[in-house]
This record gives sequence, C-alpha cells and structure tokens, in this order.
Amino acid sequence: MLQAITEFFNSENFMPHGHCFLWQPDILWLHVISDAGIVAAYFLIPFALIYFVIKRKDLPFQTVFLLFGAFIFLCGASHVMDIWVLWHADYAFQGLILALTAIVSISTFFMTVKLIPQALLLPSPAQLAKVNEELNHANHQLEILYKQSQESGQAQLLSYTKALERSNQELDDFAYIASHDLKEPLRGLHNHASFLLEDYQGKLDKDGVQRLQRLGHLSHRMEQLVDDLLYFSRLGRTELAVQETDPNQIIHEIDQMMETFLRERNAHIVVPKPMPSIVCDKPRITEVFRNLITNAVKYNDKKERIVEVGFLENVNAPHGKESNIFYVKDNGIGIEKEFYEEIFRIFKRLQNPVSGEETGTGAGLTFVKKIIDRHRGRIWLESKPGKGTTFYFTLKA
Repeated sequence: MLQAITEFFNSENFMPHGHCFLWQPDILWLHVISDAGIVAAYFLIPFALIYFVIKRKDLPFQTVFLLFGAFIFLCGASHVMDIWVLWHADYAFQGLILALTAIVSISTFFMTVKLIPQALLLPSPAQLAKVNEELNHANHQLEILYKQSQESGQAQLLSYTKALERSNQELDDFAYIASHDLKEPLRGLHNHASFLLEDYQGKLDKDGVQRLQRLGHLSHRMEQLVDDLLYFSRLGRTELAVQETDPNQIIHEIDQMMETFLRERNAHIVVPKPMPSIVCDKPRITEVFRNLITNAVKYNDKKERIVEVGFLENVNAPHGKESNIFYVKDNGIGIEKEFYEEIFRIFKRLQNPVSGEETGTGAGLTFVKKIIDRHRGRIWLESKPGKGTTFYFTLKA
C-alpha cells in the first residue's frame, strides 16, 4: 500500500511542464505572472466572502457563500500548481488538487440548484422599495391618527377638567350657602329651647326638662356640624398663604396651647429630633398637627399617653416610595385596616373616644386630608389595634 502511494507520487519519469514551452522565457513568464495574478485574486475573494458572512449573521443561504469561497480558493490552489509544475513534475499532486476542486465545485452546483426556488421567492429591489413606500405611507397615516387622537384626548381632558372644576365650585358654593342659611334657624331653635327651660322648668316634669335639654344639645351639635361644613367649604375656596415655617415651633406652640388638656390626661408630646423647615400655610399645617395630636390623645386608653411627632427622609408607603415625610405616632387603641380610607370621610366616626373624652363631629381628619391635598401632599396611616397608630403625610406646596 505504501509502495503504491510512493509510486503514485513519483515524478522521476515525468518532465516539468516548462519543457512544453521549450523554456522560452517570454512564454514561461507570461504563464507564471498570469497564474500568480489569478492566484492572488482567487485567494483574496474567499476572505472577502467569509468576512461578509461573519458580519451579516442574518444573511440567507450562508452555506452557498462558504462553498463558493472554498471552490474559488481551490481554483487558486490549482493555479499555484500550474506554476509549480513548470519546474517540478508533481502531476499526481496537481491532479489531487484538481479532483478536490471538482468535488467542491459539483457540491456548490447542486446546492445552488437546490436553493434557486427559495432564492426566487426573495423580493426584488423594486418589490422591497414598494413595500417600504407602503410602510412609510402607513406610518405617516398612523402619525396623523396619533396626533388627532392626542389633540382630541387633550381637548376631552380639558373639557372634563373644566367640568370638574365647575362641579367642585358649585359644591363649595352650595355648602357655603346651605351652612350659612342653616345657622340662623338652628341658633333660634337652641335659644328657644333655652328660654323654655328657664321660664317653664318649674312647670315641666322631669321628662319634659330632659326633652328640652336634649333639644338644646342636638341643636347645638347641629350648629357645630354646620360650622364644620362651612369651614370645610372655605378650605377649598381660600388661597394658601405659604411661607417658610419651622414645624418645631408649631409643635411647641401646640404643646403650650394644649397644656391643660395634655396634663389632665397624662399625655406627652415627644419630638425625637429637630424637624427641617418647610414652605406651607402655617395656620393650616398647625391645624393638621393639632387635629392629629388631639385624636392621638383622645383615642388612647393607656395610663401614659405618648404622642411622637417626627420627620423621615424616606418611607416605603403603600402607594410607593415617598420622601420628606412627617408623622404623628401614638400608643392608643389603633384602627382596623378596613377603615383606613373611611376615617377621612366627613362626619364619620368609627368609634367613640375612651371614657370621659368629649365627642367631636368626626370632621377633623377630613379637614386634615383637605389641607394636605391643598398642599399637593398625601396622607396615609399604619395601625395595629391595641398597639397604636401612625399617620404619615407629605407637603409639596
């Protein structure tokens, strides 16, 4: 076997191809230079094809490109052998190169024939240009529709906003007029009940006296409700008088103003660390803190009632992350989670204060939320029944 291979590649019995040219220099070098030029081109073209295939990963029929590259490279190798055999009679090796070139070229042919139907399905440049034109037209139409819908949406939103503002203004006007007009008959009712009680107390039995007292109490409470309704309407009507405010000073003033109220209930206001200054309507924010502190004391059954007022830079609120947050925390009776929203409804009291505390109208937290809304802030709470409640709020006026 080895001897047969050796004999196959033995070139001693052959003459170099240059003898066919009689070693005439001009003919010899014409062939050498021409073959060298072809070799250079045939060796460079495959590298260009490989580079193109590598850069275009989405290119269809990549196998055909690679086969063409191999075919062209082998054609170049055959021309190298043409130059070689001019001086060396290695015709067996040249024949192997030509055979390999034939195999690759035939494979390339069959692969090309197989892919021709698929290639014919590819769109022509004219078809691509037409599709691109249609896409541009469709995109232009979509832009027009989007612009029209945006303009229509803005107009509709503006209309809704104006209607909402008008509705809110009408509600505020109604609340103001209704509360103002109701106060006079209520005051008269209360006064007449008082006069009857003074003038006819000796002539009335115990049940009659109690009924008149009850009438006076109810009319007085109704007047308080009307006052709260009037105040609530004013909260939405008056402009905020914003100024730079020190919340530490506000808490100090509230502590002094409520000194007796706090002492009688063994309650203490605690500020863990100084709070930063803010820009707000000072009287309104004072009312926010006063309402929250009053509720924290009234709805508290502990022997020592602690109200903590402070400031936090960041908090993960139920609606998302918030920054620059004030809070009022107590150790009171707490609030069930199902009532977190309901407590902000006007005149809504979920439970009475602890024994001995005066019952309010249930409008305090409504005022608090309204004031904070006017400052473009938010208010929310966390609570554990029996453990206490923490009200958080932000201010962005």
